[in-house]
Amino acid sequence: MLLPISLSAALAGVGLAGAAALLADTGVDGTPGGFLALIGAVGATLALGLLVTGAAPPRIRGMLKAVAGLAAILTAVAAFFLMQDALLAAMAVSLVALVFSAVTAKRKTV
Repeated sequence: MLLPISLSAALAGVGLAGAAALLADTGVDGTPGGFLALIGAVGATLALGLLVTGAAPPRIRGMLKAVAGLAAILTAVAAFFLMQDALLAAMAVSLVALVFSAVTAKRKTV
């Protein structure tokens, strides 16, 4: 239920990181740090996209959640050092929604 929210925030992060890395006069345009933040946001988005669409086999869903969480954390750290507050907020929302989706997942009981 919360994974689409996490995916939406990660997609916003891709847009913000792309704007920071590629547009002129952002202060980080064309720098390795800007591209690193973009790669991290894309990685989180891809992992969350596989989870939301159900394209991932059940046995790797936990690993994809861990990868998406790690990518969100590292992208948020990069955004902090690049002084991109909106990207930091988007990755924080993505991470919080991902954590809550893992904690509140419906489990079958017998």
